[in-house]
Amino acid sequence: MKNKIPIVAIIGRPNVGKSSLFNLLLGERKSIVDEMEGVTRDINMGVVRTGRMTFKLLDTAGYLEKGDDFNKLVQEKIREALTGTDLVLFIVDGREPHPYDEDIARILKREQKPVIIIANKLDNREMEILASQFYSLGFDTIIPFSVSHKRGYVQIIEIIEDMLSHLEYSGSDQGPEAGEIKIAIVGKPNVGKSMLINRLLGYERSIVSDIPGTTRDALDDVFEYSGQSIRLIDTAGLRRKSKVSGNIEYFSNVRTVQTIERSDVVIMLMDAAEQITQQDRKIVEMVIEKGKALVIAYNKWDLKRTRSDDDYKQMEATRKHTYREIGIYQFVPVEFISAQDGYHIDRLMELVFRVDKDYHFRVSTGVLNAWVSKEFRESDLNKPSSNLRIYYATQIYSAPPKFMFFINKKEHVRKDFPRQIEKKLREAFEFTGTPIKITFKEKS
Repeated sequence: MKNKIPIVAIIGRPNVGKSSLFNLLLGERKSIVDEMEGVTRDINMGVVRTGRMTFKLLDTAGYLEKGDDFNKLVQEKIREALTGTDLVLFIVDGREPHPYDEDIARILKREQKPVIIIANKLDNREMEILASQFYSLGFDTIIPFSVSHKRGYVQIIEIIEDMLSHLEYSGSDQGPEAGEIKIAIVGKPNVGKSMLINRLLGYERSIVSDIPGTTRDALDDVFEYSGQSIRLIDTAGLRRKSKVSGNIEYFSNVRTVQTIERSDVVIMLMDAAEQITQQDRKIVEMVIEKGKALVIAYNKWDLKRTRSDDDYKQMEATRKHTYREIGIYQFVPVEFISAQDGYHIDRLMELVFRVDKDYHFRVSTGVLNAWVSKEFRESDLNKPSSNLRIYYATQIYSAPPKFMFFINKKEHVRKDFPRQIEKKLREAFEFTGTPIKITFKEKS
């Protein structure tokens, strides 16, 4: 499928400033920046909007010629990223050439992509002359640059705009489309989040490995599924705070929380072969407390499913066990999938669409107050012993739904009353998978 906007990739060896340049161009701290080599292990993606156009920006893992098997996987991802790229920002340490720079140059020449060499760490005008030594790599455009001082930033933007201006679809995407659903995928490490993303996108964008913690950055991609525009947000696996070691995992945990806050619907991925843990319950609680819609999906169901009615019974037993474990969050739907072979992926997405619709649903004031009147007349909400009087109600927000009830005295609101109201609201209007917020306001 043809890209709506051009794609620019940042390539270079470790610790030359790729992620710092990515964050600078994007205008936010999205990539994790750390002095340790190889921090960026996946392809991080963002959208950059300049005065003249819009383009996607990819931050790739640092190129290393040799290393372990996982590093080979990283390098394969870099080559895959180059396949659909319109322009390459080849970033080097401008103070001194490195043999790896020559290796990368050979790869880029084979790919025949337009290349801008960005000679970073040239912090003053006297150092800029050092950039000329990189002409030996065989590329014509070299920009002396300092990411820490933003020297050369304007020149980089101008040259990117000039080199992309011939593309007929430049700047065609001016922001998130109306009706876009923002989905975050969360869960403990190694439950299959990246594999699910690859299945939904239809190609291998995220690195898939058995090594826990492979995905460290939060990665966005925008695509269409059954005609619906979706922004898909992948996250590093959440770990308990006691298990977090070092700056990188700390920032990945923080990034996961930020990702949840950016989302509309959260898919919490579970391993079908594992029991629900206290950490899983904490994730459910955190998502709901932050006011996000939630779907629980048990991945790797291909390892458990059978070809008989026993499979349905097994699902129902697991669903009931899940509800026992997550307590009061009985409104959260549960699905069973296999990211590896595509089992029930369509059903999962249909469920996500339904949950998102309920998340944004608004009950009209007339319908709501007719319901309030009926419930208080026909149910046990208004017990004879209660002095509470509800004058009227209104839904003041959606996403998530928030209702305000105008009453005589807050002191007359029984402790269990908000929970009862929520239960009745769900019976009447469903609100599948979405938290409901209820407040009371005295009206004389």
